[in-house]
Amino acid sequence: MQIGFIGLGNMGSGMVANLLKKGFEVSVYDIERSKAETLIAAGASWRNSIPEVAGDADVIMTSLPGPKQLEAVMLGDAGVISHASSGTIWLDTGTNSIEIMTKISGLAEEQKIDSIAAPVSGGAKGAETGTLSMFVGGTQETFDKIKGILEAIGSQIYYVGPLSHAILSKLLINYLCFINTKALGEVLSLGTEAGIDPKQLTNMIQAGSGSSWVAEKLLPSILEGNPGPAFTLNLAHKDACLVNELNQSFKTSLEFSERLCEVLQQACETYGGDKSFTQMMDLKS
Repeated sequence: MQIGFIGLGNMGSGMVANLLKKGFEVSVYDIERSKAETLIAAGASWRNSIPEVAGDADVIMTSLPGPKQLEAVMLGDAGVISHASSGTIWLDTGTNSIEIMTKISGLAEEQKIDSIAAPVSGGAKGAETGTLSMFVGGTQETFDKIKGILEAIGSQIYYVGPLSHAILSKLLINYLCFINTKALGEVLSLGTEAGIDPKQLTNMIQAGSGSSWVAEKLLPSILEGNPGPAFTLNLAHKDACLVNELNQSFKTSLEFSERLCEVLQQACETYGGDKSFTQMMDLKS
C-alpha cells in the first residue's frame, strides 16, 4: 500500500518515521523540503508537489495546522481531490472544523475518494514513539482497510463512527485539557502567593481529587523550567474557538468555551502564539 503524506511538522514527521519502520512505502511533501531530509534518508520518497503525491498514492495522509491549510491542500486545481485516483483513501490526522471536514469529504466522495478523520493525541513525543491516541471516524469498511496504518503510528485507537464524532471527540478532550491547564496555573499562583512550596503543592494535587493528565505528566517538568510540549498557543486557540463555535451551533451550555477562547487569544498576544500552550498557566487575567 503506497502512502502519500503531506505535512511534515512535529507530528507528521514522527508519524512518517514510524510508518517507514513498519515497512510502509511512503512518499512525502511539505512546503519546506528541509523538513523531509531525515525522512528521505530513512527511505521516504520526495514528491515536488501535491499533485505528485496524490497521483500515485493508495492512501493520502494529511497532518496540517488547521482548516485553512487543509482546504488549501485538498481543494482547487492543484489540490489532492483534483489529482487522486478513484478508490483512493484520504486520512486526515489533524484537529479540524467539522464543517470544513464535511465539505471536503463530500467533494472527495463525488470523486469516489473515501475519507477518514483520525485526529491524534499524544503530542510530538507520541508521534515519535508511535504511541498516539487516535479518534477515528468514517465508514467501517474504510476503517478496516487502513487500520494497519493507524496501528503503525498509534497505540490506542478508538473507532467512533461518523467523521464528525471523531473530530468532536478530539476537540472536547482538548477543551478539557486547556481548562485544566489554566486552572492549575491559578491554583499554583494562589498557593505560591500564600507561601506553599509549588513542588509540594503539585505532589498534593497529584494525590488528591484535583489531579489530571496535565498535573501528572506536564506540571513537574514545567516547574523544573521545561517550556512544555511543542503544541502551541496558536493551535490551542484554534481548537478552543472551534469548540466555542460548536457550542453556539448546537446551543449547548459549555459555560467556559467563550472565555477560554478569549484567554488563549490573550496568551497568544502576551507570550507569542508559537510558545507552548502551557504558557497560559502564567497568564494573569
